[in-house]
Formats: sequence, structure tokens, C-alpha cells
Amino acid sequence: MNLEKYKLYVELLSRVNNSCVFLIEYNNRFLYTSPNFNTFFGYDIEKLKDPSIEHNYLEKYIHPDDFLIFSTIQKRLLGFYYSQPIECRKDYKHIFEFRILNAKKEYVRVISQHQVLEIDEIGNPFLVLGVVDLSPDQKDMDEIKFRLVNNKTGEMTPFPLTEETNIKLTKREVEILKLVNKGMFSKEISDSLSISVHTVNNHRQNILQKMNTDNVVEAINYARKLGLLD
Repeated sequence: MNLEKYKLYVELLSRVNNSCVFLIEYNNRFLYTSPNFNTFFGYDIEKLKDPSIEHNYLEKYIHPDDFLIFSTIQKRLLGFYYSQPIECRKDYKHIFEFRILNAKKEYVRVISQHQVLEIDEIGNPFLVLGVVDLSPDQKDMDEIKFRLVNNKTGEMTPFPLTEETNIKLTKREVEILKLVNKGMFSKEISDSLSISVHTVNNHRQNILQKMNTDNVVEAINYARKLGLLD
């Protein structure tokens, strides 16, 4: 793999389009990050050169509501990627639109494009190109958008934001989740519903397991997206 060739290409891309561009060794480290990441977003580019910095460093600046869907799509994309023949795995580019913090600590809408440039000998993604631009549409701030494009054919591959979900919360679990959403603690919920704190905590744990989330904040955001809290 000619890494210097790719670096020259992305440097030119950054200068010509004024895009924020990066190269990543998949699930490993940043190999190149254009200087304008600091200008646009205030990110410490020198910090990104530290091999101890995680490859998903930039993702922590994504708006929490958008990140929930973003991370879910990323997981599903891996399934799609490995369902493709090895010779076709570099053919796809995925394009997100989401909110991210800028240098002024304000959320702005960006268009973020990712494409696998190189794969290893067994078909795993090895080198990934990322291009981030400010979206011309700064009014539509509440909805994350996603497209999956075949670069060879130009065709859009159907890929809905959310999968058909079979998440089924019980009436009591929804009731508890709504009370948690109102800021109530387990003891307050137990008093309100006349059940034990132990029962409340068991329901909360079941909710996290059913929704495959790590904490109650993620569960609430996910439930809101699914319309379970309406």
C-alpha cells in the first residue's frame, strides 16, 4: 500500500475543496488529519497524532441524539459490508448528515463521507478515508440523514435509518421509562407506583437489555426515536 500517495491525494482534496479530511487505519489510529479541523471545529490536531488516541475521537463531539442513530447505523453497516463479496467491499461510500460541536461550542450540521480505500488479505477494511464539510442546510437541525452509495454505479442502496424493531417493552417498563425521563429516581418511582425499589431496578435493567443500550440516557433517547414515550 502506497500510503504517501494517499496522503498527497487527501492533502490536495483538503486544499481544493476546503474540506476537513482524514485517513484512518480502521479501528486503529489517525494517519492524517487536515489542519482545517482545528479552524472549523477547534479540535486538537496534534492530539490526533498521538497513537494512544482512539480512532473514534471525533465521534464524541456528535450531538447525543444524532450519535445514538449514528452508532446504530455504523454497527449495521458492518453487517452489510461483510455480506458483500470481497471484491466489492471498496465500492461503497456512506454519507451522514448530523450535528457536531464547532470551535464556538455550537452545534452545526455537517456532511460526513466515509469510504474504505484498502482492505487486508481476508477482506477486512484497513484504510478509511473521511471527508467532512459544513452542510449548506443549517436550518434542518433535528434530523440525522444517511445515504449509502455505490461508487461504481452511482446507485443508492436502500438503507433505512432504523431497522424494523421487535423491541417490546411491557406496559410497566414503558411507565417506568417515562418516569425516569421526567427525572425521577428509583425510590421516587417505587413510591409513585407502590412497588419496591428492587422491582424498579429490575425493570430498569430489563429495559437496558431489551434495547441493547449501555445506560438509561441512551435508552430514553432510543425510546423517543421509536415513539415509545409519546
